[in-house]
Amino acid sequence: MDKLNSAHDNSLAMYRKVIYAVAAALTLQIISAARLMCPSDPNCVCGGTLAIELNCNIDGRTVKINLLPNVYINIKCENTSSLDYNKLPKCANSMSSFKSVSFKDCPLPPSSFNDVLMNLGVSKTMALIFQNAKNLSGYFDRKHFAGLQDLTKLLLSINGVTHLPNNLFMDINKLTWLNIRSNTINLSEELFKPLEKLETLEISHNHMTNITSNLFSHLSFLRKLSLWQSNVTWFSKDLFTGVDVLEELDLSSNELNELPASIFKPLKKLKKLTLFSNKFSSLPQNLFQNNEKLETVMILNNDVKLKDLPRNLFGDLQNLKVIYIQRSGIETLPYDVFANSPLITNISLAFNDIATLPESIFNDQINLLELDLSSNKLKELQPKLFSSLVRLENLNLCSNSLTDISGHTFSSLLSLMYLNMAHNNLKTISSYLFSNNKQRMSISLAYNKLDFEDKELTNNSWMVKRSSPFAHTYNLKLLNLSHNEFKVAFEDWWMNGHESLDISHNYIQNLWVDEKTLKSYQSSLKKIMRHVWISENPLNCECRNYLFLDYIQNNIKTKIVDLQHINCPLWAKEACYLRFTIFISILTVVTALYIIIIIVFIIYRKHINHMLKKRLSTYARPLGKTGMHNIAISYCDKDEEFVLKEVLPVMKCNKSLKVHINTIRNFSSKNRLIRHFTSCVKNENKYTTLVVFSSNYLTSTYCHVDIKKIHSEMLKAQNTIYIFVDIGPENSIYAFLEEQRDVTTTMVWKESNFWEKFFGILSNGQAKRKLIANHDLVRTKQALSAKIKLPSNISFSKLPEEPNMNDLNTVTHSQV
Repeated sequence: MDKLNSAHDNSLAMYRKVIYAVAAALTLQIISAARLMCPSDPNCVCGGTLAIELNCNIDGRTVKINLLPNVYINIKCENTSSLDYNKLPKCANSMSSFKSVSFKDCPLPPSSFNDVLMNLGVSKTMALIFQNAKNLSGYFDRKHFAGLQDLTKLLLSINGVTHLPNNLFMDINKLTWLNIRSNTINLSEELFKPLEKLETLEISHNHMTNITSNLFSHLSFLRKLSLWQSNVTWFSKDLFTGVDVLEELDLSSNELNELPASIFKPLKKLKKLTLFSNKFSSLPQNLFQNNEKLETVMILNNDVKLKDLPRNLFGDLQNLKVIYIQRSGIETLPYDVFANSPLITNISLAFNDIATLPESIFNDQINLLELDLSSNKLKELQPKLFSSLVRLENLNLCSNSLTDISGHTFSSLLSLMYLNMAHNNLKTISSYLFSNNKQRMSISLAYNKLDFEDKELTNNSWMVKRSSPFAHTYNLKLLNLSHNEFKVAFEDWWMNGHESLDISHNYIQNLWVDEKTLKSYQSSLKKIMRHVWISENPLNCECRNYLFLDYIQNNIKTKIVDLQHINCPLWAKEACYLRFTIFISILTVVTALYIIIIIVFIIYRKHINHMLKKRLSTYARPLGKTGMHNIAISYCDKDEEFVLKEVLPVMKCNKSLKVHINTIRNFSSKNRLIRHFTSCVKNENKYTTLVVFSSNYLTSTYCHVDIKKIHSEMLKAQNTIYIFVDIGPENSIYAFLEEQRDVTTTMVWKESNFWEKFFGILSNGQAKRKLIANHDLVRTKQALSAKIKLPSNISFSKLPEEPNMNDLNTVTHSQV
């Protein structure tokens, strides 16, 4: 097995080496071939990819050469009036044959073009093109074409040359195609005599006002002749004598205002005639009676109003197929203008001024496939106008003045596939108009005044009856009813299997007419509709329209092309679905409840506030494990009787209070005061201080302190409740402080609901104690103890005796 694998690997390696060798050889061959094709001329730079491009500098003149070996050579001179052709590079290593050689904007060579080609390495060419848009400094001579006996195609596009010698083409008598483009050249009869094999002659962009009668008489093999834009004003009746095999004739863009009646008589094999942009005011009778092979006639953009055509102009032409007569100002047509020409397949009479058409004008056109009557002034169509056009596939009637269509107008058009009646004044279309047609038609009735409504007088009142002429028309490829006056959408538009429907730019409000049968479309719409246009209608932003659009998009795979242009708010669509309804319901209930709560709170805010305070007071932070409130009552010794009789008895009734009394006395020494103050500060966070603030307390504690400082210290006090008690001598400072007190931390004894407010303030104070405990730790070292006298019937502890505050002006009551 290992030997087999190794052998297999060796064979693969050998195969890869062979592939690499072949690829390398091909690459070297291509590179060497490219090097051979690029000339080594010092005056030229070689480049290009698919073809060789040479940029040469010949005596300071720029010459660009583009060539593909054995196919073509294109030589372009830039701003060159003279050139030494002998200095051009040799474009092939050996003499080669090229299909075509062209010179553009180069001067005439002093010798034959054959000498120039030989110098380039071209031994033979079939086509020579010489183009120069500037005035040539020299003249063409017979010598220029000497040695080019194999030339079959020649194009001379030159300016400034007024004369070509009669023997110019003597040495190139094998020419089959000749194109002469010049501004001021005059042509003689002798010039074309050597060109007996010429098949195509194009003489264009000239200023020949007249042409001699025998100019083309020697061109017996001429099949195509073009005198396009030669400014010819008159032709002799014998001009085409001798060119019996001519098949195509182009006389466009001249100044012809008339044609001799027999001018086309010699052209027995003429198949195509083109007469663009002339000035015919009339055409002769029986102009084409001898042109039995005629297949195509084109008369377009006539500069003079032609008004009418002669009788039987295109009649009795058994091979005639295409007739284009456009922009010629035709107003009337004879009934037999196309008589007995049954093979006509295309007729275009567009952009004329035709107001009426004879009913029998198309009677013999049983093979007509396309008829273009657009951009005329047609006001009505005869009922049997199209009765013979059973094979007609394309009918264009747009941009006319039609107001109504008879029920029989299109009844014979069994093969019609495209009907364009846009841009008319249509108001009425008969019912069952297209019921006989079984093709997948495209019908455009855009830009009219259609509404498919009929008003009938019944019982002295007008009744509106709506009926669609497409009720029995099925499987249309396109039904374009845009830019009309429809107020409702008919059911058959959706149900009859049309591929595309355009009802944009109307006045439709509801896409499905009958509200009672709104759900019926789910059982009726079964056929696929690919595209629909509905924009620019005043559609109701209702669920019936949204649900209908959703159904045709999801179930019959219809693409609403302009759905993004329907101007309805997003919520209008979402409101049609259950999920949105549930969401709105919940949002409405929540909003209503929120509004009710706000209204109730506004009305009963005082009661709610009081109730919340009372309720929250029961959840205030308890001190210690027993849940007791430690209250330290601070008062002046002169107010002790008031405290014992009025304050302490009430607090005794509240089992959650543990009361400590602190009587303010005079201290005999400063050291004792400091020790007492320090001891009180250490326990500051354990107590809520209740200060019985009277004039006695004020005089005994703050006798040497400024009133502003007293007020400031009272505002800064923490865990302290001040009770203003009006006992003792009158004091203006006391009156001021009472008036400026902070109602959140102070109370007045004479208030009717004193104890209720006291317990409320006490509960709120417990919540703040935790936040400020750490900030006052340093200040507690200055607290002093005070002695407290305890009544026998109250449970409380006695604090150490406090110092005389008169001796310390810097000590505030909040620190005590």
